Amino acid sequence: MAGTCEDALGALSARLGIPLEFRDGTCEVAIGGQPFSIVRDDALDRLVVSALVADDLPDAPSRQLTADLLNLGFGMMHEGLPAVGRDPETGFLAAFAVYPCSRLVAAEFPGSFEKFVSFAMRLADRLEAERAAGPASPAAAPEPPPPPPHGSHGFIPV
Repeated sequence: MAGTCEDALGALSARLGIPLEFRDGTCEVAIGGQPFSIVRDDALDRLVVSALVADDLPDAPSRQLTADLLNLGFGMMHEGLPAVGRDPETGFLAAFAVYPCSRLVAAEFPGSFEKFVSFAMRLADRLEAERAAGPASPAAAPEPPPPPPHGSHGFIPV
């Protein structure tokens, strides 16, 4: 693993005020009761940050939620931007971001991690709210237009 990733993990550990303990290349960190994973992928010289955001999709997701989740798939085309995926076996939805060590700036990684945490928590809250609201009625007001790609902070707003 490149020194840049080790430096970035050191900076994150200092920001969080806890040691990051890796087992088999993975570190689990709980923030606000939500678990986050940091994977050191030595073979591809990168860090992958992920979080479970829902056990499955709401039974009848709104068109806007569906469009926003599909838009998030493009996050992988931009380093450090989050994407969302669904495990076909379990149904779990996870947010994740990939950070190549060769392009990582150690001093900026804690801020990027904090943005990812905020993003994942907002997405989890949004998915839970939509699940709690249940299916939209056909007479419901039209959905608002989608947000601009990548938002003002580099993320597609959720």
